Amino acid sequence: MEPILYPKKVALGAGIVGGIAGGAVMYVVMSTLMTQIGLGANCFAIIMGLITGQSYENALYPGITAHFLTSIAIGVAFGAIINIKRLQIRGFGRGIGLGVATGVIAFAVIFVPIAMTVLPTHMMDLMKMMPMENTAMPENNMQGASSAGSQMQGKPAMDEKMKMEEMNNMIMEQTQKMFPMILVGAFVSHIAFGAALGLVVTPIVKRSAEKSGR
Repeated sequence: MEPILYPKKVALGAGIVGGIAGGAVMYVVMSTLMTQIGLGANCFAIIMGLITGQSYENALYPGITAHFLTSIAIGVAFGAIINIKRLQIRGFGRGIGLGVATGVIAFAVIFVPIAMTVLPTHMMDLMKMMPMENTAMPENNMQGASSAGSQMQGKPAMDEKMKMEEMNNMIMEQTQKMFPMILVGAFVSHIAFGAALGLVVTPIVKRSAEKSGR
């Protein structure tokens, strides 16, 4: 049996550092995606905060904290995995490959269940709370809503209900259009997370192995 090349505490510590680095890379990728679809750079963190039960106004920093705590937890799991003799890291190829595999597993086990349950609802809530110009509402839909509102000023109660229903339908339709892009972007960001995780962990454990002469 091949000896473990590095101590367990080194692997776990490297996993924590790699998890933080991977979380930062993933945040940048998701922020870029959210900006491109018109939801704002911090939308990813705000949605995370909403999922943890925070209000829209207070969701940003708890969301960032939740994201990086999850990234660290995945990094610790990665550190435990690479301490298994058959999976120990000897070079960048295996390190990055195992990291990417970890990112894909995290996407399937953590993100997909969230995306299929609570994410759409919180996306709709977020779009309702954001200023209209910051959302990705099509211009013709906004003009239609505006003209509909101006035509229905004489019947306040019923008109307000109709306007709310129309707006909810518009938001739901837009959320459904965005959802596939978010899934693809999240998959890419998890791959980027895994690559960064392996890229950071590998030199740390290799240096430890070299110091121990293995």
